[in-house]
Amino acid sequence: MRRCLQILTFLAALTACGAAQALDAAKLDSINKAADAFITLAKDSSKTGKAPRYNDAAAKQLLDAVLNTKELEGGKPLPWEQIELLYNWNQAVNKIGVVYYLAGTGTNDVAAVAKDTQLIIRANQNTANFAPEFGVYYDAKIRLFSAMVDCAATKLATAAPDQLKDADFKNALNAVSDGTVQAIAGLLGTFVQDRLPEDWLLMRTAMLLELTPKAAKFISPEGREIIKNAAFEVAQQIQNPDVKSGVNAIARAMQMM
Repeated sequence: MRRCLQILTFLAALTACGAAQALDAAKLDSINKAADAFITLAKDSSKTGKAPRYNDAAAKQLLDAVLNTKELEGGKPLPWEQIELLYNWNQAVNKIGVVYYLAGTGTNDVAAVAKDTQLIIRANQNTANFAPEFGVYYDAKIRLFSAMVDCAATKLATAAPDQLKDADFKNALNAVSDGTVQAIAGLLGTFVQDRLPEDWLLMRTAMLLELTPKAAKFISPEGREIIKNAAFEVAQQIQNPDVKSGVNAIARAMQMM
């Protein structure tokens, strides 16, 4: 189970709401260009293990362009018509995460890593090796799925009966539910890895606790079960009492719905 938790985000997802003007096609275009430029900057990192660091000015500019989602916090949910923009932003974020995950593995193929125990171990070490970068990566993912849940839940509450029966609409809702489960369980899986600073764990726990109540109301029963089981298992391996308490609270929230 521990191995599955650690690779879940990358195998499954390679899938805060603000005011409506916070996200448009032009912004998404700039995000995608920054993600592609970062991949170019990091072109040999899978072999060298030297992925661009956040404290490097050139890398920071690109990382901030893709991962800075704070402008989406604290406002009204984006309209349902923009859910695809949020999804595509998440895809750009995934490109950043994959670079750091694969650094030093010798391959650019996530699926190849999943088939090799030694490569999984090497890739998982990168969460601590690149803790600052993985921190902002996971923060971005959690905020984006928080945004998607807000958008989807708002639309679901006001959708006309005909739309509720529409296959495409139901598939889109399911994609938000499944992606949210993957993001939460994937981040929880990092908590069992060695050498992560306690303040890193505490910050990510706080973010998960913000998302958990609304996620628990929106995601599928099967998704709640996945998160509950992951959280209970992770909590058993955590030493920090505050992190353990937070992760247990996530498990209980999923169990109570």
